[in-house]
Amino acid sequence: MPLILCHSPVGGAGTTFLTACLALGLAARGHDVSAIDFTHADALKLFFGMLPAQEIPAMTDATTEGIVVDGVELLSGYAAVHSGAFGRLIARSGASPFDSERIVIADVASADLALKTSLLPHAALHLCPLVPQPTSLAALAKVQPGTPTIDLEQTVFVLNQVDDTRKLSRHSQIFLRALFGDNLIATVRRDEAVNEALASFQPIARYAKQSVVLPDLAAMTIAIEARCGLVAATEPAE
Repeated sequence: MPLILCHSPVGGAGTTFLTACLALGLAARGHDVSAIDFTHADALKLFFGMLPAQEIPAMTDATTEGIVVDGVELLSGYAAVHSGAFGRLIARSGASPFDSERIVIADVASADLALKTSLLPHAALHLCPLVPQPTSLAALAKVQPGTPTIDLEQTVFVLNQVDDTRKLSRHSQIFLRALFGDNLIATVRRDEAVNEALASFQPIARYAKQSVVLPDLAAMTIAIEARCGLVAATEPAE
């Protein structure tokens, strides 16, 4: 099963949100999914409706299973980042520290370029969120330093927080579509309900069932599923 690496070169692009929604979407389609939070912020669990004080088991603890929420196994990978054994394992060609029977989705902080670079050879896909803001678009050259962005074979992009009432947002979509073509795999509209759901410790699908982001997230999930060569085991209920 593939590793899907979620990392953006700039903070505030909604990487953790998209990681959680992708994991939930794939689980709803019948896949066995593990979502691993490699960030110091420890925020991935919040998008599953968990509280800040609730702890997620460490992936380095072989005796403990992750917490399962809506079909997604949640694990913390932050301690593993500082583990010499984990670092040596991911540095070995062909070796993987992840369960081969599950889809693993890794949430990596924007500042942790070293971890992103180490995990990339093990990944079937690198999901790079962007937002229609100058700082985000200017960071395109930082997605993989030294490699032109259009030559990144493993990378697909999601333009998040799109607002079609704003000129820069509209023009960003046109620019990125022309630049990346089908590698701009999805656009996700802006909805304040996302932040309201987070503040209420509820998944967006539970808090705002009519949110405009939900069909966008569903389309993103299906597109990534297809790009990774996965076949849905079940279709989510209407």
